[in-house]
Amino acid sequence: MEKTLKKVTTFAVVTNTFLAVIKIITGILFNSMAVLADGIDSSTDIITSIIVFLATRYSSKPPDKLHPYGHTKAENIGAKIISFIVFYAGISLLIESFLKLVKKEYILIPGFLPLFVTLISVLFKTILFIVEYRIGKKYNRSSLVAEALNMRNDIMLSTIVFLGVFLNKTGLAWMDPLVGILMSVIIIKVAFEIFSENAHLLLDGIHPEDEWIYDAILKVCKDCGKIKNPHKIRVRKIGINYDIDMDIEVEPNMTVKESHELTKCIKEKLINITNNKIYDVVIHVEPLENIEIEPYGIRGDYEKTNHTNNNNS
Repeated sequence: MEKTLKKVTTFAVVTNTFLAVIKIITGILFNSMAVLADGIDSSTDIITSIIVFLATRYSSKPPDKLHPYGHTKAENIGAKIISFIVFYAGISLLIESFLKLVKKEYILIPGFLPLFVTLISVLFKTILFIVEYRIGKKYNRSSLVAEALNMRNDIMLSTIVFLGVFLNKTGLAWMDPLVGILMSVIIIKVAFEIFSENAHLLLDGIHPEDEWIYDAILKVCKDCGKIKNPHKIRVRKIGINYDIDMDIEVEPNMTVKESHELTKCIKEKLINITNNKIYDVVIHVEPLENIEIEPYGIRGDYEKTNHTNNNNS
């Protein structure tokens, strides 16, 4: 796996460097704001590729005394950094393109090299997107998926640049800075998508698409039998795996061995349901008090305390 990731990230850095150089040079030589902006965007991709390169390696380090849960969140941090870089590039491009359009600082672009360069960009970016997205999803590497999404954005940008340059050459000189503005809006949108995609994991939470795990936990508790009032259920992601904390109640006269068998039942069923994507399941066993308790988060303790106080009064 590590060799595959190394090859992908190295290929991304080399490809983005090549594309950035040819587009920036072409944009300067032919005075094209759209092509130059596309080149600048590719320059940010070089930085993001390097960040992904470093993050994927650091996140693969095994757990240690200071990091008992491992280093997988390094990839989420890397994705956050990528979102900030992409956002800055989008804002800078928006301002520059807007000023060009307002001041009417645009000309008809000479030659056909800018069109050819943008076609090359679309081709290579498409290859990069396919490779990075498939590998990122296969090994659940969030920073690699984040870069792939940015690459998908670049494909659209280069396509828009091609159309803008083409229309510019037909006599619509103002299309060049206008395309720059459209590109910047798309870039900023992608930056927000990358940021929000990783916010849940950095906050020790889960993505909305993983909410099904809570219903699965409650169902497992019911299927195992003799388990009452599962509560304080908390789930977070560590890499691709679920880390689960929860409390359950059992009959007060149940032996330690019997209650232990129930916790084993919960863990085994959760492992099967999640296709072995369980980092750990920590279950606290309590004596049954015949009080319905809110199953999620710390509200369970709050509800339980209130019921107990009411009964005592």
